[in-house]
Amino acid sequence: MQNPSSYSTAGKTNGMAITSLIAGILSWVLALILACLNWVIVPLFALATMGVGLMLYLCTAAIGCLSPLGWIVGAVTGYMAKNQIKQSGEGGEGIANAGFIMSLVGLGITILGVCIVGILAIAGTIHLPNPSSY
Repeated sequence: MQNPSSYSTAGKTNGMAITSLIAGILSWVLALILACLNWVIVPLFALATMGVGLMLYLCTAAIGCLSPLGWIVGAVTGYMAKNQIKQSGEGGEGIANAGFIMSLVGLGITILGVCIVGILAIAGTIHLPNPSSY
């Protein structure tokens, strides 16, 4: 009988890596569903109901916060999984990389979108003087 400590852990996939990949995938699916809702379905519904459907925007705004939270979970668990895999020799390095990168891309797009909306909001509130009024 072999000593249990001599068994290799290379066949075992790291649980954090799987968590990272699942969090990244679910967050992207949710983000795409909400994008379709907010850009296609809700405007059509609001038009058909003469504005009453705009209440759906409030409902989807709260749900829209779940995608960035999922991407944060995916990035953190992916990073932790990569470190654990280096130390323990477990499998799942590719899964951890995929979850980590997928989550970072989602976070990057979210941060870029928030910056663009902020810049547009600031630009909309700044009134430049009219040169013809001098």
